Amino acid sequence: LAKLYRAMGLTILEGYGLTETAPALTLNPPEDIRIGTMGAALCDVELALDPHVVTEETKQAAEGEVGELLAKGPNVFSAYWNKPAKTEEAFTEDRYFRTGDIVARDEDGYLSFVDRRKNLLVLDTGKNVAPEPIEDEFATSARVDQIMVTGDDEKFVGAVVSPNLERMREWADEADVDLPDDPGRAVEDDRVREWVGEEVDRVNERLGAHEEIKEFRLVAEEWTADNDLLTPSMKKKRRNIRAAYRAEIDDDIYGRGDLEGESGTEAAATD
Repeated sequence: LAKLYRAMGLTILEGYGLTETAPALTLNPPEDIRIGTMGAALCDVELALDPHVVTEETKQAAEGEVGELLAKGPNVFSAYWNKPAKTEEAFTEDRYFRTGDIVARDEDGYLSFVDRRKNLLVLDTGKNVAPEPIEDEFATSARVDQIMVTGDDEKFVGAVVSPNLERMREWADEADVDLPDDPGRAVEDDRVREWVGEEVDRVNERLGAHEEIKEFRLVAEEWTADNDLLTPSMKKKRRNIRAAYRAEIDDDIYGRGDLEGESGTEAAATD
């Protein structure tokens, strides 16, 4: 998006911070903007990386150093109100605040966001996958409205996809494709899946082999704060989305429903 705005003549200075850091830690300086990065540390802010929370593969795949971002400075809070245990957990022994974000740092000190530490997916092969950068690849897509990547403790990366229903209808009219009026039935149409699949394939071309979306499931429901699938600030409630589409993830993406059915049939035959 920053590239799009820049092309339109609008300068965006990307930065990074949290409520606990009141609020900024980094910023792109106007004289040396590097689009897609969070910039470098602000004055009087000390930053460090904890590399122990990521795998060796993640370190090798990243450009520069990678680890959880740690921060110290006059703008960093000192404690959570009346929560000593949470406060102790939030700081290192030398009083660096643990941001909970995995970042990469280049030789010039510019930081690039990788993902929230708690969001990292670990495939059963041991490979780490950061879901947000993959999801961000669809940010300007006309076909995909919302997407959540899955794959923790699985053999491959999958995704639950909410397509752009308005654009889907326009495409169907242009291509003379007769779709059911009901959105739930429409997204189950093989031609819609192929249409969205072209977008998934386009994104996969820019991903590492272990990051590619191998299977996806289309859903018609829009994710909002009202249905408790997004926070008020429009961030995904990943646990809620996984719970809402548990059957689709297990059965359609990872095929466990079929395996359980076969197992049950075999057990019945044995009995």
